[in-house]
Amino acid sequence: MSAFVGPSYPVSSRVASVERAVNLVPVPIESPNAVRKIGYRDAPGLTLKATLGGAIRGALRTNGRSFVVAGSSILELASNYTTTSRGTVSGSGWCDFASNQTQVAVTDGSSLYVMERTGSAFASVAGYPGGDRIDVLNEYLLYIERGTGRFGWTNVGDASVIDALDFATAEASPDNLKAVIVTNGEVLLLGTDSGEIWHNVGGDEVFARNNSATIEAGTQSPFTVRRLDNSVFWVGSSEQFGQGLVYRLNGYTPARISTRWVEEKLAPLDLSEAYAFALQFEGHSWYVLQVPGLDTTLVYDVLTGLWHEWSDFVDGDHIRHRADVHVFHGADHVVGDADGKLYKLDTEASSNAGDALCRSRVLPNITSPDGRILRFPELECICDKATGGTMLLRWSNDNGANWGSWHQISLGATGDYKARVRKMAMGSSRNRVFELRVTDAVKWNPIDVIMRVV
Repeated sequence: MSAFVGPSYPVSSRVASVERAVNLVPVPIESPNAVRKIGYRDAPGLTLKATLGGAIRGALRTNGRSFVVAGSSILELASNYTTTSRGTVSGSGWCDFASNQTQVAVTDGSSLYVMERTGSAFASVAGYPGGDRIDVLNEYLLYIERGTGRFGWTNVGDASVIDALDFATAEASPDNLKAVIVTNGEVLLLGTDSGEIWHNVGGDEVFARNNSATIEAGTQSPFTVRRLDNSVFWVGSSEQFGQGLVYRLNGYTPARISTRWVEEKLAPLDLSEAYAFALQFEGHSWYVLQVPGLDTTLVYDVLTGLWHEWSDFVDGDHIRHRADVHVFHGADHVVGDADGKLYKLDTEASSNAGDALCRSRVLPNITSPDGRILRFPELECICDKATGGTMLLRWSNDNGANWGSWHQISLGATGDYKARVRKMAMGSSRNRVFELRVTDAVKWNPIDVIMRVV
């Protein structure tokens, strides 16, 4: 791997690592003849598609139809992003959708609403005990009962009928259930400290626990539990390990995918309102994690096994990316935000719907093994050129604690593909950290930096 290309990993010890990749996606270069085997691609920008008037709280695509919850409204999206009202929900928190062959269901955590596919409106279902997450297996709609270890199911093929006797209790641990999700034909139940696998066995029993599949990690964050890459990903918690580890289910074993940096960020926070969405985007499988209290959005890429960051850029600082909810609508990857807006994730856009898309790479620390003073006569960025834009460069001589002024470097006038994006005579120091940044609405796509250090 190029020393230029790497993950975000600015751990608490600056001496150990300060590197970051913000709005830059590590991308393998798969041609056998390529000189470089990995580079960065600009993260997709945003193109505004619709304004719906209320915070986007959940979304679903099913059989070619797209539904979103905006504020208290359940809306169906047409191909041109106009909407049809299909009902209302209560509250202001996240909502969860599921569907069977003939119905679509949504819960706001307190009530369950169901619409026939041939119908025109969602109706409230009697007897729903309240629970954040729902899913469907073999035409049974599954739900958890908030504040208990119980989960229940509706009539087979009819999510509008709940029998109070159709429930079971997760028994391996005494923790309350937080999430239910179906994966590979099985039911994964996650409590606060542990998980279990259940099967649809039919007959009077209906569902039975797999006694050999106890999972030693639960979650405090029910809306981080997502399917991706034929597995399940979630932000975990347990009595033994605490909170803040991110897992991928490997068979029946939770495999840690978070890094020390991710865990340092998550451990001290209230994770109950954390939200994740998962998508496959042009060869990448992204697990996108939004956590209140963070200054950026954390993104895990299954393709490379690396974490990078997404952000919006306000008053010179990174803030969490506005994308809260995702749905694949038509041929577009669409995200919704707290202002009720829907955006297309757009690789042709180099801004966030007109706002700056700040792409930033903080390089790893450069230090001589013997502590001698190093000179930095030249740095050249290998990237898209001839755009008329400007790259910004600055550096720190104390592991990122303090930074010098920004230097502006042309990305080449429009049409000048022979331009060299470089900076000369950058002084000397015992250690050095460089940051490269582009905020102009032009493509950058940096794949390497050539640096002379003497």
